[in-house]
Amino acid sequence: MGTSIERHPDAADFGGLPQRCGSEDMSKSLNAVTGWALGTFGVAALASLPFLGNAYLTTIGFTVLIAYILGQSWDWVAGEMGYVNLGHYCFYGIGAYAFAILLVGNWPLWVAIGFAVVVTALAALVISVPLFRLQGDYFAFATLALLPLMEVLAYNLTPITNGADGIVLPVAQVLQPAYLIALGVCVLTFMVTLRINASRFGYALKSIRNDEQVAETVGVRIAPIKRRVLVLSAAFGAVAGAVQAWQMSYIDPATVFGLNVALVPVAMVLFAGSGLRWGPVVGVLVLATLQQWLLVNVKGFQATLYGLIVLLIGRFMPGGFLRARWVKKVPLLRALAREHHEYMGETATVAQTSAASKELPLPRYAAVGSTPLIQLENVRMQFGGNVAVKDVSLQIQSGEIVGLIGPNGSGKTTLFNCISRVYTPTAGRVLFAGQDLKGCSRDQIARLGVGRTYQIPRPFGDLTVQENIAIPLMFNEQPLSPRDAMREARVFIEYAELGHRLRERADGLSVQEKKALEFARALACKPRLLLVDEVASGLTPAEVQRFVDHIRHVRDRYGMTVIWVEHIFSALEKVVDRVIALEEGTLIADGPLAEVVRNERVLSTYLGSAAPKAKAGEHTC
Repeated sequence: MGTSIERHPDAADFGGLPQRCGSEDMSKSLNAVTGWALGTFGVAALASLPFLGNAYLTTIGFTVLIAYILGQSWDWVAGEMGYVNLGHYCFYGIGAYAFAILLVGNWPLWVAIGFAVVVTALAALVISVPLFRLQGDYFAFATLALLPLMEVLAYNLTPITNGADGIVLPVAQVLQPAYLIALGVCVLTFMVTLRINASRFGYALKSIRNDEQVAETVGVRIAPIKRRVLVLSAAFGAVAGAVQAWQMSYIDPATVFGLNVALVPVAMVLFAGSGLRWGPVVGVLVLATLQQWLLVNVKGFQATLYGLIVLLIGRFMPGGFLRARWVKKVPLLRALAREHHEYMGETATVAQTSAASKELPLPRYAAVGSTPLIQLENVRMQFGGNVAVKDVSLQIQSGEIVGLIGPNGSGKTTLFNCISRVYTPTAGRVLFAGQDLKGCSRDQIARLGVGRTYQIPRPFGDLTVQENIAIPLMFNEQPLSPRDAMREARVFIEYAELGHRLRERADGLSVQEKKALEFARALACKPRLLLVDEVASGLTPAEVQRFVDHIRHVRDRYGMTVIWVEHIFSALEKVVDRVIALEEGTLIADGPLAEVVRNERVLSTYLGSAAPKAKAGEHTC
């Protein structure tokens, strides 16, 4: 099947770089230069610390650097992807042991560090398979169980780990080189964080954090993303363990796997704000300093006070103290407390497209042959003893707009879920352009050309409107870079008349705006088949008409096939070619709207006694 893409004559200008005044460009350039200059100066100042001759301060600085590496690498999984890994410290311990074993065997330092990274990464890859079958609290507690498990293994694998006696590394004055290596790894950790924030990989993590199922249905292949971030996180944890083991010259199971130290870096990140760019930095600096003060001045109760402070932050400043309201009133802290979407203003600009423009960067689909675009053969979906869809068979041709009606619980949304592979049908086949979708994952279905909305809008709440639309553009058959995806997203945003909410978080939109956003996001999947689930319910007549116009436009202009679940007959009658009716999961009618609304079963089970009083073509629900 051939496709072609026609664009508006000015399509190259859609999302082009904004025309901004020179003073604004210069101001932002100066801010960027100033930021890099301050960062360079700060790193240089830290690098000079071990040369000042104060071993105590260097040791404290080294401890802080290690804590930052551990805290920030933990936050890639927890803050970016939303999976709370309470066993992150076990990667520190595995790295420490792998490094120590090779160093004691007289292998070179860098070979030992490299070996620690490889061994730990492989361990993370292996355990990621069972771990990511779990979610939420189950995932957190499963990862927490890794720490005592690794400690027991370290005690009992005596030929490898030397058991309770631990491993004594070659004794040498390595504080200075260990500190400098730790500082270098810290800088690399921060740079990787910046890279993640602006990359397709980072946006995949953010979509998973918000809603895994929706992420898959817009094209994100989540399983490899989960494994990659855990392996990346583990690798940096391993370097931290190796370098600290080298500096301490001794490790044992309790030192590198003990719960008394394992959760400290996690607490530091949570203290300031997980998921914030500067949260781990601020949390580590504040709590590491506090910890040292408590050790010197409050002997015997430092752990209690430390825990109490973290507990109070969690109770009265959920999300970390950088997210507290009073922080916004302090200029320096306000800059450190910026959420992810607030950085978007530095690169995202107001769309330059006209709201009146109807041209979208979509391919034009043309039917080839007589093969239906979507074909269901005896599809059944059963949940235990409840059969939601009962052996439904139907065909929909390319370019059709089909209305899907039925009372609540009739199986309409379940049928959508079977097509988009949210559910795997219990029996039967779903064919898309002649291809059996059995065995296809949700992201594969999206890339084949199926886009959908949800009855209850499910946007990526803590991402901006622009990012919501850009994500499917980053993960379709011809993926765009984040920068290009952001530019192209503006066209869809203007089409949905959400240009004034471009940089705002999606969870701050009204229900009507969220529905418009979901519709635009579904279009950004560039689908051949668009599944629209009650997008008009709760809208004003003018808003309903706007959606009707959009649905007609994408079919007439681009050859898109649409299945529309809707209760508002006045909307359906303006645009649908035919209507399919379901009752308790069974197909009871299929034909033109005027015929279906006169069907006896439809009248008795759905339209009710009021239906005969309405004139033909004026049925409402």
